[in-house]
Amino acid sequence: MKTINRILQMHNMKKEKIVSSIEIETFSHATERRERVLKALLNLIPKELRNKIEENIKFNTLQGHYGNPIIFYRVKVTRDRGAQEIVEYILSNIDKIDSEIILHNIQERVDKSSFYLRLNKQNAYLGKFTLYDGDDVIRIKISFLPHIRGLEKIKTALFHLGLKETAR
Repeated sequence: MKTINRILQMHNMKKEKIVSSIEIETFSHATERRERVLKALLNLIPKELRNKIEENIKFNTLQGHYGNPIIFYRVKVTRDRGAQEIVEYILSNIDKIDSEIILHNIQERVDKSSFYLRLNKQNAYLGKFTLYDGDDVIRIKISFLPHIRGLEKIKTALFHLGLKETAR
């Protein structure tokens, strides 16, 4: 089994910038406190970048099935604005069990040069980054630079960015 360092050397990823952008999206339903939903989203951002990123969060007010207001939050951060630092922060705070789950079903989370995560919104509010497949989520799309394409290169990139190595 190749070690992560060897794989990284193989793919020439020694702390170079490899993230093109990160998009983070979530909803605030009428029953939720908007400031808490915003805090959950901002908890995914390193503290030193939060003020700068918060200014760029866009929101739209939508109407639910019964006429209730739903607020859709979205922020896109590009590589020159701290995208890689945000990805490193998120991946390094995902525990080993969720890392194992990510690796087990990575083919369902990757397309061409993008990687997708769904994190539990309630746990994000508490500062815990846990995978979740339900409805109450924060959706994340990580886009890589053009030379990071395909399942194996993206998997290697995720380790490079802080995903915990598992027993595999």
